[in-house]
Amino acid sequence: MIYESSTGEYYSGLDIWMRFESGFWEPHDWSQATGQEWVQTEAGDILTLTPVPESELPDGVSVTEAEDVEYLPE
Repeated sequence: MIYESSTGEYYSGLDIWMRFESGFWEPHDWSQATGQEWVQTEAGDILTLTPVPESELPDGVSVTEAEDVEYLPE
């Protein structure tokens, strides 16, 4: 599943998990009904992550695979 953040960025489920594992994000809340997740960033900001089927991604949007991402503070 792909997620659109409240800042307009897109993340794969694996990318989100890697951010949790690295400590850059912490799970905050989750809606079983909608699949939305809320996460807290290292800076203390709360992001909303909304699931988006890959077939509904805007043209030109791609999500980087987790192994291609260097997890450095933003």
